[in-house]
Amino acid sequence: MGVPEFTLTDLDFQLESLDFTNLSPPEFENLIFHLLDEMGFSNLVWRKGGEGNSATDGGRDLEATYWRIEPVKSTEVTYWYEVKYRSGQLERSQVQKAVLDASANTALDYLVIVTNSTVSNPCLDWVREFQASHSRPSISVWQGHDLEVIVRKNPRTLARFIPTALSFSGRCKVIESRFSNLFLLPSMDELADLWARRETIENQTVVLLAAVLSESAYGNLVDRPWGMRLSGEALVAAVATSVANIYPLVHRISTLNRSQQPLVEGIAYLIGCVLIRSGSDLATDLLYEPEKFFDGHLPLPETLGSHRLRPVLATLYDQFAVYCSSANYCPKLHHRDPDEKQNYFARYLSQESSTPDDGRFLFLSSIKHECQLGLVNRDTYCPLPDELPDRDLTREEIRERLAFAESVLTARVAELEEKKS
Repeated sequence: MGVPEFTLTDLDFQLESLDFTNLSPPEFENLIFHLLDEMGFSNLVWRKGGEGNSATDGGRDLEATYWRIEPVKSTEVTYWYEVKYRSGQLERSQVQKAVLDASANTALDYLVIVTNSTVSNPCLDWVREFQASHSRPSISVWQGHDLEVIVRKNPRTLARFIPTALSFSGRCKVIESRFSNLFLLPSMDELADLWARRETIENQTVVLLAAVLSESAYGNLVDRPWGMRLSGEALVAAVATSVANIYPLVHRISTLNRSQQPLVEGIAYLIGCVLIRSGSDLATDLLYEPEKFFDGHLPLPETLGSHRLRPVLATLYDQFAVYCSSANYCPKLHHRDPDEKQNYFARYLSQESSTPDDGRFLFLSSIKHECQLGLVNRDTYCPLPDELPDRDLTREEIRERLAFAESVLTARVAELEEKKS
């Protein structure tokens, strides 16, 4: 999964003018801060505090530098940004004060006065007259209509602060770009929007994958069961894409110091959906050799292919073991949650008996009890809590494990459907 091209067309924007009125003054300054970052400015400093229209207004609000590339040499120039949020026209006195304060700094190259509103023509005339007699700093005024043009050219900032300005296709492009470049998952509001229009994005595999991972990590897969509502083709594409790209995704996640858990648990959920909908044979193909589902792709070496599926398969089994052994379920298997309280009487022991919590579950499997589902013999331990062998897994071993998981899943789902009916 390569980094996607991120180009918005006219169809990706709403035709209405941008509405900055829903932003508070601090949020407006925050928008300008992120806008400058997206535009390529560096050494950004947001000088919070001071007097004025907002808690951050007063003096220069933002400082930044920019490298100006020229044929002979490159020069780093300095900018001050004075941000003025107004419900009406920006006062001339405020513009004059900003200009006079900046002109006292001989090292400053540019001053930009930014407002969501407008500036009167006499005020602009005063700025031009002042500039004629003062070569430094160079003074610019961004009025609301100027800012609208600039923000539309920087869609990541636009999508973050004024998402309603983008059409659905534009928002999908932003979601895909954030996921592919930064492993940022859709927000809850974005998830609700994507779910409502899921049929229109079935061919946008990366957007679907980002939605599933976000729902698995932070949302509710019962209310929004993505993997069960997608078409078979879309589900297979999402699983194949995620497994085939798990190495570059993990590398990106590690580089950004983010958690791998949403990725692994999301793929495990999708594999479960394949099991219940299409069976273990297809799930085995998707986990063991997802490259076969893409034209012109070469398979990974067998060792690498086996290694990448281990966390997904282990997570699937762990989740089944935990919930299959929950209260009122199978007596053959019991688990102790790390958050479970210790025995009350342990406080009366003379020596410390606790062990450091490493986040793992403790499973107790019994050969004295019957498997409630009839899948495991009485004198046999349940295989769900078994750790994977410390070696490469063969295709047949993977198929056998997935076939057992399919049996558990099919039985549990049948129970739920019977209770509902």
